Amino acid sequence: MIPSPTKIVVIHDTLKYNDPLIVELIDAYGEENVTLIEHSEEGLQFVLKNRTQKMIVILDLDLHEDEPQGIEIFRAIRKETSLVYIIIWTAKDINSLSKPNLVELVNNDFLSLEHSTTDYGRVLPLVTKAQHQLEVRVDTILEEWISSLSQEERAKPFIVSSEGEHTLEDLIKSIRLGETLGRKIERNILKLAVNLLTKQKVSFND
Repeated sequence: MIPSPTKIVVIHDTLKYNDPLIVELIDAYGEENVTLIEHSEEGLQFVLKNRTQKMIVILDLDLHEDEPQGIEIFRAIRKETSLVYIIIWTAKDINSLSKPNLVELVNNDFLSLEHSTTDYGRVLPLVTKAQHQLEVRVDTILEEWISSLSQEERAKPFIVSSEGEHTLEDLIKSIRLGETLGRKIERNILKLAVNLLTKQKVSFND
């Protein structure tokens, strides 16, 4: 199966498609893989709807006053998936962030916090880094395979644990939430891969 491209979603209420950051992202990753969304709730729904894809989100913290703010969007994304890489790029004074919000960002794996008044070029290497990490994560590779199957196949019981039967859809949710079952699946896949590598020669076609 050909790996799906990484989708880059920018949730920001002042950027336009002709801004340097967006232009550079489109040049590097293709117009079809870069989406700029002004309204935070719309951006959140887009991310959640497409969360089975490899995705990097560039998120502003200060958004329209009458809409959910960046920290709320971050929290809502992390509630559903840990696979999306999130880069905070904001004009907000970092020192003005509350300690609980900073702790929440750190504990829930945001990739970086960058001030938008600095050179936008600092963001591009972060996107490249995130893309590479997405390509090599076990959970991403497993999810990509699961996502290629039909809805019927994903709904069938796939494994049995002490907690009962689990479908492939259950595994996706467990991996995203970092639950014990999901972590065990990832560990077992890695152990199996190492076992195969040590027992026989493997040919890599990629």
